Formats: sequence, C-alpha cells, structure tokens
Amino acid sequence: MTSPLTRSLVLAATALGGVAAGTSFDKSIVQLTAWRRVGAVPWAAYSREADLGNGLVWYPPLGIGTVLSNVAAAVALRRDPTAPRSAVLPAQAAALLAVGHMLATAGAAPNMLGIRRTEDPEALRGALDGFTRWQTVRTGLDALMFAANLWSLMSATRP
Repeated sequence: MTSPLTRSLVLAATALGGVAAGTSFDKSIVQLTAWRRVGAVPWAAYSREADLGNGLVWYPPLGIGTVLSNVAAAVALRRDPTAPRSAVLPAQAAALLAVGHMLATAGAAPNMLGIRRTEDPEALRGALDGFTRWQTVRTGLDALMFAANLWSLMSATRP
C-alpha cells in the first residue's frame, strides 16, 4: 500500500489538476466564446479587470501549484517502494503535461498582457485570437493531465 505522504501528494496533484482543468474549460468554453459575440474592445475591457486584475492573484499560484504538486507526486511515487508501479507512469505523464501547460502559458501570456497597451480594435482582435489559440492548447493539456491524475490516484489507492 502506498505511504500516507505519497497518497496525500497524489491526492493534492489530482485536486489541483481538477481545478486547473475546470478553470481551463471555463475559460475556453464559456468566457472565450463570448468575446467574438461582444467584440474585442468590450472583451478587452473585461479582461483588463478580470484576467489582469484578480486573475493575476489566482492564475499564477494555481498554475505553479499544479506543476509543483504533480512533480512532487511523480517523484514520490517513483521513490516509494510501497507504491504500485502502475501509478508511476500516469503520474509522470501528469507532471509532464502540467509542465506543458506552463510552457503554453509562455505563449498565451504575452497575448493577454498585450491588451493592456492598446485600444486599437485590430490589435485587440489579434491578441485575443493569439490568446485563444494558446488557451485551446492549455485546455487540451489540462484535460489529459487530469485524466492522468485520476488514473494515478486510482492506481495509488488501490488496496
């Protein structure tokens, strides 16, 4: 049976992975589909208040915490002699996918940050299009990460 510390790390990684995936799906399916209906200028005004306001307090700790918890869970499972080997591969995959999310953020963030500096509708559309493309990548990575988290959790907690 997996050690209590390892189980706790896998559970934390899965919980944060679920929050990250849910946040990504909300951003992609609910929020970003609306900007094309309301237009780039009003959406940019909203994003300045949301994503570049409270979002700067919420999104970075969530992203960093998700990466750190997934890496910690993968390392713990790999080193825990009582952990089932079947939990290691999905935990390692989840950790790599979490890192992939952070790398995709390096593509998404400049687009979002770019809306701070302009009111030009064409530039705003370009920034929002760029952000939307990278957000789609992040959502896919997060969905796969959470699936791997669940697989790892089920394997690690199996009696």
